[in-house]
Amino acid sequence: MSPGRQLERRSSLPVLYTRGTHYEVGFDIGRTFRGIIPNYLAASKSFHDSLLKHHGEGDGKAAYDVTLEHLQKNFPQYIRELQGIADGARVPFRHLMVLHLVTSLRPGVQTSAPEPNLGCTSVSLNKDGEVLLGHTEDAEAEMLNRIYIVEVEITEEEPQGRWGFKKEHFTALCYAGEIPGFCMGYNRHGVTFSINVLRPREIFSGKTPRHFLCRALLAADSLATAHRILEDAGVGAADGFSANVIHLAKDGNRTFQNIEVAPGKADGSGSQVSTHVIENGEHYIHTNNYQHLTVDEHLGSLIVKSSISRRARAEVLPPPTSRERLVAMLSDDQDPVHPIFRNDDPVFVTTALGLFDVVRREWTLWMKNPKKDAPLFSLPMTFEWDE
Repeated sequence: MSPGRQLERRSSLPVLYTRGTHYEVGFDIGRTFRGIIPNYLAASKSFHDSLLKHHGEGDGKAAYDVTLEHLQKNFPQYIRELQGIADGARVPFRHLMVLHLVTSLRPGVQTSAPEPNLGCTSVSLNKDGEVLLGHTEDAEAEMLNRIYIVEVEITEEEPQGRWGFKKEHFTALCYAGEIPGFCMGYNRHGVTFSINVLRPREIFSGKTPRHFLCRALLAADSLATAHRILEDAGVGAADGFSANVIHLAKDGNRTFQNIEVAPGKADGSGSQVSTHVIENGEHYIHTNNYQHLTVDEHLGSLIVKSSISRRARAEVLPPPTSRERLVAMLSDDQDPVHPIFRNDDPVFVTTALGLFDVVRREWTLWMKNPKKDAPLFSLPMTFEWDE
């Protein structure tokens, strides 16, 4: 079969267990998924070629260079990790790096350029006996059947990057060719999260791309550390996103938050951040528009239109006050234009549906709509105090 031909939706999701330095685990990811990563790049050749062109000349190259320089200073371990993925997959580093960048910009200059993204849906439930975070992982159709899970244990001899992490241990769903953290995952410190892309009107190069802030979130050992990572003092996020975060403590206490992040100002004051706490007995629905952080966003973009439509549909469904109702909401495909679970769209699809159940200590994944298919599997959620 040619690389560009789209496979029908498969009931398959590979899982890799790997241990080593950042470069070593990156290499193992790239080597193990050598068939998937170049295949995805070939399937999305037109889009990928446009990214390479944008970031290979003029303003785009300047944006690429200044962003990479910044990342090599503040997050060199994740650049080495991405280099490992590229080396293992036998693709040029630049071909993967451009997947982690925003549209072509001059260094430090804002843009109003939209991006083709219809977004994900996250639903949270915080009540005694059921602490749940469900998420549809939506992406371009070329990403269907080209995702995987990694369980990673990293040990370095010296503190790494601006936050000085030496050890990391996490499990995460990944897009082909991208560093972990941008979809959903959890770590052994009890931090579990999913990510929603957001579309602020102003985005910047020379700041921290959201992929790298989300990657650092996988190393957070507390909510305080998570907030410090997302605030990114002195630099700030280059673009926007939302993190739906559960922190489970050793004594069983939990904190449930939605954290919205917007780009920092040009003066380098750090990200704009707003936190909404999901209290005991509450549920919360988040799509791909800002709900509590006041930000000028692309109201006319597809991602915002889709978000408004998905949220409106969710509001008329039975409230997600149980596991069954939460999964039913994320499985809903009745809206003919912007369904919550997007199954057959030739451009943008739900690639997977995940449910973190903190009480049961399991992460359940569906590759097909739960209305019609059973979960593919569940992974146990283990924490450092279990070991």
